[in-house]
Amino acid sequence: MRPWSETTFVFVTTNSVYGPGSVEERWLPVMSELVQLGASVQLLCDARSPLADVARSLGVTVGPYILDRWNVIRSRSRLRKYLIRYQPVAVHSTGTEADLLARWAARILPGVAVVTTLTDASTQATRRRRPMDALMRRFDEAGIGSSAAIFVTSEDLVGEVQAAGIPAEKIVLDPPEEGSSATPAASVARHLAVYRQLVASRGRSS
Repeated sequence: MRPWSETTFVFVTTNSVYGPGSVEERWLPVMSELVQLGASVQLLCDARSPLADVARSLGVTVGPYILDRWNVIRSRSRLRKYLIRYQPVAVHSTGTEADLLARWAARILPGVAVVTTLTDASTQATRRRRPMDALMRRFDEAGIGSSAAIFVTSEDLVGEVQAAGIPAEKIVLDPPEEGSSATPAASVARHLAVYRQLVASRGRSS
């Protein structure tokens, strides 16, 4: 397996709110651990979000917000070019728009795995209006099976994802620490275990 110093991971969120208990907050210790291991870690988020400054302080590269609010095709094209340029082991997304675009952009890129985090702590809403919102959600549901791994924050979501036809081995139950918004060390370990498998798989396919 290649050393962490030869790997890149891209995190993408289109959620407009970042706060205690959010997926984005729980990603921060994961991204920090990857940086400490020597990996290149990049985050695509709204440049106005305080998440960007916190991530930078951990050594994460915050990329330009390349997702176009109204043009899905342009957003897909921009994200695909970004992934082609940096060749990450995985693009890890959260938020309906980010999930859809990450799967779409990475679909024909060998070696780039898509990892998704679903949470019932937020609405996972898009920034679009009906009927575009409903259409994007339908495409997201249809494409979820292409994810290499799906992190979920509750047992209820495990059931929903399995009902959508996702095999159990792809689902990672990653509940928040009770009584705290901080990500426990066990969660960081779960993420690293998935990423380690993806790094190993990429080495076998290259």
